[in-house]
Amino acid sequence: MNKIQKNSIRPLCYGAVFAVMTLCISLQGTVLAADQNKTGQTLFKSNCATCHSQNGTPTAVGKSLNALDLGSAPVQNKTNAQLEQIIGSGKGNMPAFKDKLSQAEIGSLVVYVHTLSKRNK
Repeated sequence: MNKIQKNSIRPLCYGAVFAVMTLCISLQGTVLAADQNKTGQTLFKSNCATCHSQNGTPTAVGKSLNALDLGSAPVQNKTNAQLEQIIGSGKGNMPAFKDKLSQAEIGSLVVYVHTLSKRNK
């Protein structure tokens, strides 16, 4: 009887461990996304807001340089790869940031830029 009890408890323990691990992994993804957005926001303030303001709309300086509204459809409809390319290599009057920012930082900026469409509405 003792062997039967041990064998019936073992699957329950494995199930509980699996459930806890799944919960931890899902929460970690939420924290990482929040950290990436926070990093993107911080990078945006220090590198982009002079021309694009805090909410992505062009400032007076940005308007003089023909900066786009980052919450607009033409910007928001670009893929992550396209936005990474523009941020890294620059475009028009916008300078390149690939020598100033890491690829991960550029990726964080892209994530943040995609949040600007919600702010402008």
